[in-house]
Amino acid sequence: MDQPIAFSQQSARARAASAVAAIVERIEANIESAFWAPGSRLPTERELEEEFGVARNTLRKGLKRLEEQGKIVRHVGRGSFVAETSSRPPMSDAQGLLDRVIGSSPAEVMEVRLVLEPWAASLAAVRATANDIAQMRDCNMHAEAASSVQEFEIWDGRLHQCIIASAKNELLYGLYEAINMARNQPEWLKLKERTVTPARRATYEGHHRQLVDALGERDAERSANEIRSHLLAVRLSLVGF
Repeated sequence: MDQPIAFSQQSARARAASAVAAIVERIEANIESAFWAPGSRLPTERELEEEFGVARNTLRKGLKRLEEQGKIVRHVGRGSFVAETSSRPPMSDAQGLLDRVIGSSPAEVMEVRLVLEPWAASLAAVRATANDIAQMRDCNMHAEAASSVQEFEIWDGRLHQCIIASAKNELLYGLYEAINMARNQPEWLKLKERTVTPARRATYEGHHRQLVDALGERDAERSANEIRSHLLAVRLSLVGF
């Protein structure tokens, strides 16, 4: 009887190891795709259990492995966060500000975006390289080919990040990264999934094409107006005004 028992124990250990590896792989995929941006908070352990269909102990082993690899940072009582990948100060050095950013409402975030992004678009119209414009068009192509709202949102976010980066202003880019910490929270993503209907998605895709065309034509005023109109439409769908 000893051999079957030993074999059973080995099989159980192998299944557990496989489950942990699968959790690590799925979380890493979300991080690498920017679905969870640097500094953003992961869903709660209970939400991750339900999403992955695993026991709490197995989940925690996966999170521990990711923490050891430097992929995530875990804070007792606050949750797990995607590790910062840049040379900027870690979250703990400016926790008060980051807590306010992460806890911002959709209305607050959209107000700030309406201030920053039209200005960034006017700068990008002048400063973007041909490669920058090509990357924007590539983002649009992938967004329009996306088979889900989640995938569409990833490419939508990359387009806006590309525009901000094309403004060639590091402080502006840093501010936008902070805003994205709020936009990449699970609550935000659930809100977007509820509000991005097929009709609205088609509208947003049209906005994006018009915006990139204006940037490609180096028309600063039109670029600012296009992104402002787009953000106003997004705000209306998210918060109703």
